This record gives sequence, structure tokens and C-alpha cells, in this order.
Amino acid sequence: MKSSMKLKNLVTSKSRHLERQLKTKFNASTNLVVRALTGDKTALKLIGQMGNDGAKISEFAPQVREQMLAAIKGTEDLNIVLSDIYKQAGVSGEKIERAVQSAILADTHLANILEEMKLDFASSQDKEVLRHQQATNHIKLKSWVEKHMMQVDGEYKMLQTELQTDIRQQTIDLQHDKEIGKYYLEMGDNARDDFKPKKQYVGRSIVQKIKDALIGF
Repeated sequence: MKSSMKLKNLVTSKSRHLERQLKTKFNASTNLVVRALTGDKTALKLIGQMGNDGAKISEFAPQVREQMLAAIKGTEDLNIVLSDIYKQAGVSGEKIERAVQSAILADTHLANILEEMKLDFASSQDKEVLRHQQATNHIKLKSWVEKHMMQVDGEYKMLQTELQTDIRQQTIDLQHDKEIGKYYLEMGDNARDDFKPKKQYVGRSIVQKIKDALIGF
């Protein structure tokens, strides 16, 4: 609201720099003052509150200043002390941690060496047991294979000898079948089987009896 004051203000126009300080530093203006002087309620309330605040601040300023300065200085001292303590704790803690880690590493190294020695001994022992077992098994296997091969070779020779009559009989049967076929074609109904005899070698049963008697199989 514009002031309707009819009185002439001669100071403001000559004090522009000072008036600017009033506005920028103290949050007030010539208009606000004039309005309050002319009875503007809003301006009066605002200036009144500003005055109350200012009076309270002036009243408590010394004590507040003293306490705040003490608090700030105490905060400074607290943080300086804590900083020094923390820094020393960091340096000492690092040295202690290095010492602890060195001891742990040495202890772990010893434990690992002992475990490796134990494992190496167990491994060597297992290898020796395995070597001995494999050598023994190889000797047994070699003996069995040689014995088995001798037995198979012997049985094969016996079987070859035994099958000579059967193989010979197969050849005779094939030849006889061809001859009797031609004979039937030539003779027709006059063909007689007794005119075409066939060799009959000893049967397997008889050969087996000979083996039983001679060899004891």
C-alpha cells in the first residue's frame, strides 16, 4: 500500500547509498518505516516483531556468544583430540595388524608344511602299496595267461586232430552228392543208391571213446 503522507521527506533522496544498506543488510525500507509511522497495521506488526526479535537477540547475545564460542572451541578441541587419537590408533593398529598377519602367515605356513609332508608320505606309501599290488597281480596274470595259452594251444591241437575226420567227411559228402546227382540224371528210375556207396569215416562219438581210452580226457 502506498503511503498517502503529505509531509515532505528530504533525507531519502540525499541518502541513497545508506537507504540501500537498510534494505540489503536489515531487511527494511523507507516505505516500511513511513507506513508504520502513518499507522499501517501490517507495517506496524512487522516492525514490532522485528523489534521484539532484536530486543531478545540483544538481551541474550552476550551469553549466547559466550556459550557458542565455548561450544565451537570445545568442538575444535574434541575433534583435534579425537583426530590425534585416531591417527595414532591407525598407525599402531596397522603395525599390530601386520604383526598379527605375520604370525598367522608363519603359523599357516608351518601347518601347511606339516600337512604337505604328511600327504607326501601317505601318497608315497599308497604308491608303494599300489606298485607292489600291481607287480603281484602282473606276475599272477602272466602266469595265468601262460598257463591258459598252453591249455588253449593244447586243446586247439587236439580239436584239429579230432576234426580231421569230420572235415574229411564233409568233403566226401559234397563229392558224393554231386556224383549221385549226375547218376540220377543219367539213370532216371533205374538209379539205385547201393550202386553209389559213400565213405563213412569214424563218428565223433567213436573218436571221443578213443580219446578217453588213450589220453584219459
